[in-house]
Amino acid sequence: MFNRFTIYFSFEGKQYRGEIQPLQAGAQHRKPTAFQVFLNNVYCGLIRRRDDGWETDSPKCAILVRPISYQIEDWYE
Repeated sequence: MFNRFTIYFSFEGKQYRGEIQPLQAGAQHRKPTAFQVFLNNVYCGLIRRRDDGWETDSPKCAILVRPISYQIEDWYE
């Protein structure tokens, strides 16, 4: 089971604090590939790692895919 973790970052002058909930489905090499994202106490959507990069199912999360993915990658290094 993967544990939820906290992230902090700033983007375009705005501070974000949130939590990432890794999902069990689709794990590869013992690492999750799908994550629920909560930013500033609001559910933002799902973000997924694909072979060719990261994607989201949520328009409100789309502009933040890159900074969120950096936080996730740092967590699993």
